[in-house]
Amino acid sequence: MSARAKPTVNEVPRSFRRRWPIIVIAFGSAAITAAACTFPDVTFGNEDAATSDLDAAGDGHADDGDAFRDASPSDAGDGGETGDGGLARDAAEVCPSLCADAGLGTCTPGGTCAVTCTAASTCAGPIVCPAGIPCMVTCTGAGSCASTIDCTAASSCNIDCIGAGACAHRISCAGTKCKVGCIAADTCDGPIACTASECEIHCIEADSCKQPITCAGNSCAVDCAGPRACAADVTSKATFTTISCSGMTSCARVSCVGATCAVACTGAGSCNGGVCCDAGSCVGTTPACQ
Repeated sequence: MSARAKPTVNEVPRSFRRRWPIIVIAFGSAAITAAACTFPDVTFGNEDAATSDLDAAGDGHADDGDAFRDASPSDAGDGGETGDGGLARDAAEVCPSLCADAGLGTCTPGGTCAVTCTAASTCAGPIVCPAGIPCMVTCTGAGSCASTIDCTAASSCNIDCIGAGACAHRISCAGTKCKVGCIAADTCDGPIACTASECEIHCIEADSCKQPITCAGNSCAVDCAGPRACAADVTSKATFTTISCSGMTSCARVSCVGATCAVACTGAGSCNGGVCCDAGSCVGTTPACQ
């Protein structure tokens, strides 16, 4: 493990920070296709995270490299907090039995279960993070993490899909905080469902995040910066939502409720399926479906 300090949970990498607009820009009605104010047929849990091939072992016990941590620091944290802010358990104490000894990954000194898939086509089976402790999944190999990633039982989660075509199926996460980074072309081919208190999802390269993205919790931030990123619906039931569709033809359709929803469709041809805002405050769009 590297000795250098890890960024805090709330820290967003500088490259990501530049992509989020400070002022949400309203878009013209000509760019929006008229649509009824109905939400897409989506679910917000982990109903289909389990698959028939749960007996596939995967090989998340690869060495714990840190090639990407300078570009996208881990936000998994080491505190082992539960969803209500209490300490579920001493993460550093129980991590070896839950993570390393089970062959799933390696434990950081603070008790995060780190699953690192560095070689091409590694971690072919489902990845299920241990319950009650932070989890970090890093898929750097091309085509790695080819099955589902279930981080719904962990106290917090950080998932980085770095290799081309990595993370081919559903990603589900919950806990206090969840960050998903789809930062190479054709990554995150499956749906992304976040029910964490704080959700942060980055789809920043071409054709990343092809399937629906759903959020439910206190806050949801979705960055669709890559060309054709977020090709399906982006739907949020979070209390506070920020959605940026800056990539060309990004975001098929955006729907949100809650207290505040800020939407910026600045990429050419973005949000071509319309924006449906039924939040208490709609920023960047009218408080109705268009």
